[in-house]
Amino acid sequence: MDFKAMLTRTFRSRKSYYFIAAVALAAVLPLFFSSRYLVGQVFTLMIIFAIYASSWNLLAYSGQGSLGHASFLGIGGFASALIALKLGLHPITGLLLGSFISAGIGLLIGLACIRLKAWFLAMVTFGFSVIVVAVINQFDAFFGGVIGFRTLPIAPQTLPFYYATLVIAAVSIAVIFLVMQSKLGLAFKAIRENELEAKMIGINTGKYRLLAFVISTFFAGLAGGLYVEFRNVHVSIFEPYNSFLPLIMSVIGGLSTIEGPIIGSVIIVAIDSYLPTANTYLQPLSPLFPGAANSVGSALGLVGLGLFLIVVVIFFPKGIASLLHKANGILRPHLRKVYNYFSEDTSKVKKNEGK
Repeated sequence: MDFKAMLTRTFRSRKSYYFIAAVALAAVLPLFFSSRYLVGQVFTLMIIFAIYASSWNLLAYSGQGSLGHASFLGIGGFASALIALKLGLHPITGLLLGSFISAGIGLLIGLACIRLKAWFLAMVTFGFSVIVVAVINQFDAFFGGVIGFRTLPIAPQTLPFYYATLVIAAVSIAVIFLVMQSKLGLAFKAIRENELEAKMIGINTGKYRLLAFVISTFFAGLAGGLYVEFRNVHVSIFEPYNSFLPLIMSVIGGLSTIEGPIIGSVIIVAIDSYLPTANTYLQPLSPLFPGAANSVGSALGLVGLGLFLIVVVIFFPKGIASLLHKANGILRPHLRKVYNYFSEDTSKVKKNEGK
């Protein structure tokens, strides 16, 4: 199948229509929510983490895993910020160059670990993230990550930056979707399902695993560049929590699906954003969290996130996306009947008017 035919088949698929609808919904959300906090902090962060989680999910799609993906998030963020500030380049140029630097380092790590199996690679990436933090701290005079600093954004806050981030996210996720639907994606899937059989049918598993890792680190770096523009450049971007976030988002939403990381990012960011601000309403629960009497929301957020993840993994191993697919399968025949009913009535009215 040539590229044009693959492109046509992909954009005529049902998932592409849902994706376009999701982007359109995100585009009109600020028209209904005037809160600067909601649009500038919550919705924007959801979009950035949708890119980040999608980058990790692509790696999982090829049968690999990473427990140190925050290292590439941070490398992309620091590189894009330093390029824009120290070299005086446009923030968009810095964002792209930072993403390529992240992918270049990902290429080096991938070449060194090309023979490692999935979770051995994950441990290497975790160790690499620890090394990166040590380097950033050791050379703080150059990186400035300990105290932190602001960088130049690609667009002014709040609304222009939101829409710029949405455009970048839409293009990024569309590219990831095309990769998953292409021959490259088929090779990734074959390796994930059975690497030995993939080798037997002539797939160069090492090459394709390396490609998946490089593409994944590119988009992780892109998300990192947006993240530091959204908040600030600080060494905390490398913390382990940010390495586990894309894994949690992908698992909750649905592993190896294009919609899973997007759903997961919306759920996790919503939990992280609102429970810590609900301390006033959650004070009756403070006896359950004696060590966090004044921050019950944050403590409850972590507990709630853990419980939610456990429930999803046990009862919905394919993620929330599987529930939406089931609901769509149940509702679609009924919606079609309603549509046919009204279509018949409309045609009857037109016939009567013609008489």
